[in-house]
Amino acid sequence: MLVGLQPLAYHGVVSIHKHATKRKGRFAKKLRRRLTRAEREFWSICQELRDEDGIYFWRQIVLCGWIADFWCPKLKLVVEIDGPSHLVEGQAEYDDHRAKVMAEQLGAKTIRFTNMEVFTKRASVAYRFRQVVEQRMVTLGLT
Repeated sequence: MLVGLQPLAYHGVVSIHKHATKRKGRFAKKLRRRLTRAEREFWSICQELRDEDGIYFWRQIVLCGWIADFWCPKLKLVVEIDGPSHLVEGQAEYDDHRAKVMAEQLGAKTIRFTNMEVFTKRASVAYRFRQVVEQRMVTLGLT
């Protein structure tokens, strides 16, 4: 954490700087209005889970200073849908760092799917996603 700055609660999530959070919050709102095709497809999987099990996810939410694609506060679960920008050299290390910070600060687990997985293996993605959700429910004592 940055020295001298007090963490602030924003939607129940720790953030470092109020103004940065507001800026990111406005940007996240724009992203929610313009989901990618893969994010829209994954959102439909989240909605199925909500309808069947009452598990709610938020889209494009600021967590620990970053914008997560999907977040379930009940399960402390972050889901990232990775497009081509995640193939750039060094991006995997950056993504791992984000996941580590969110795990340390929020107790969150991060799972990742690629755009191509969502497009070409939707049933497999939905199955693996449901498995992780069930594991989180057991881990957090919610079953």
